[in-house]
Amino acid sequence: MIIDIDKLRKDMLELAETPDIERASDEELIEMAQKQGIDLRKYEI
Repeated sequence: MIIDIDKLRKDMLELAETPDIERASDEELIEMAQKQGIDLRKYEI
């Protein structure tokens, strides 16, 4: 699965502006989204 990381990061920042989201690598951002229960399928390219 290929994820639109920019869109995911933007949406996550709207929910919670934290430096962790801004600094996270692509893999870390995906892990954070999964822990928050975000459906990654809607970010699939």
